[in-house]
Amino acid sequence: MDIQRAKEILESPHIIPVTYRGKPIHIDQVFETNQYVEGHYEDGTTVNAPAAELMEGSTPAQS
Repeated sequence: MDIQRAKEILESPHIIPVTYRGKPIHIDQVFETNQYVEGHYEDGTTVNAPAAELMEGSTPAQS
């Protein structure tokens, strides 16, 4: 994902699913200069992730 899209998702009034390494993540802050985001997983764990490694959309359910 490009950094501009990450900003749009952060600023959106809607919930837009995003994953990082296959796990859902909530974007908390976008750092344009360094091209990364700060976010958190569903369990509250904080993560710093390169924007290029984020995927828009949810992961398929695992069986």
